[in-house]
Amino acid sequence: MFDEILIFGALGILSGLLAGMFGIGGGLIMVPVLIGTFINLGFENEIIVQLAIGTSISCIIFTGLSSANAHRKKNSIDFDNFKPVASGIVFGAFLGALFAVQIDGLILKITIATFVLIVGIDILLNKDLLQNMFRLKPKSIFVGSGIGFLSSILGIGGGTFSVPYFKGTGLDLTSAIGTSAACGVPIAIFGTLGYVVAGINQNMLPNLSFGYVYLPALLGVSLTSIFSAKYGADISHYLSQATLRRLMAGWFFIISIYMFAV
Repeated sequence: MFDEILIFGALGILSGLLAGMFGIGGGLIMVPVLIGTFINLGFENEIIVQLAIGTSISCIIFTGLSSANAHRKKNSIDFDNFKPVASGIVFGAFLGALFAVQIDGLILKITIATFVLIVGIDILLNKDLLQNMFRLKPKSIFVGSGIGFLSSILGIGGGTFSVPYFKGTGLDLTSAIGTSAACGVPIAIFGTLGYVVAGINQNMLPNLSFGYVYLPALLGVSLTSIFSAKYGADISHYLSQATLRRLMAGWFFIISIYMFAV
């Protein structure tokens, strides 16, 4: 049990730092580590991936709030861009959770690993494929629904989608990261609600679970991540945009390789 607490606490520190630095909710870090931890704890294989995703997105509520508040204090959140996107996120995140629990866990894991790899390559090559797509200026509420839906399925705070989107609307990288961090909050709240509702009658879930949310992990990760997220936001304001891109790409490659291997 002590080892479990240490793992969740360390995971919270790391995810909080990266959430603040990159405007992500930390899910791209938490989901792979939680999957490995839950396997070692002997949880049922059929529900491990969904439990990791649901737990991850619930942790992002606290990580996202801390990260968003830190960026707000630095005036790097564009609320004019945030509000319409957040309106769409509310519906998309809830529906994404209900959809994710119907998908086979192995397919979900491979999907996450592949997605992270593609994003890492895009960032490293500086092609901005997602950003170029968003220059088509689709309706922001529709974009928000899509960001919320996909983020909830993947168990992430949406920064992988929303940072390129906000850059495509003309924001600089620092403001795009800050506004993306704010979007992680409604994604996490309504995604968590969906995973709780979807897991109410699931009898394979371990003790101390609330739907597809494992409460010991939620507590351990959240307590440490809320403190580290503000330091991540501070770091993002000191690093150059080129350095931020390289760090993001490198981290995504590590996570992708781990997800394929676990």
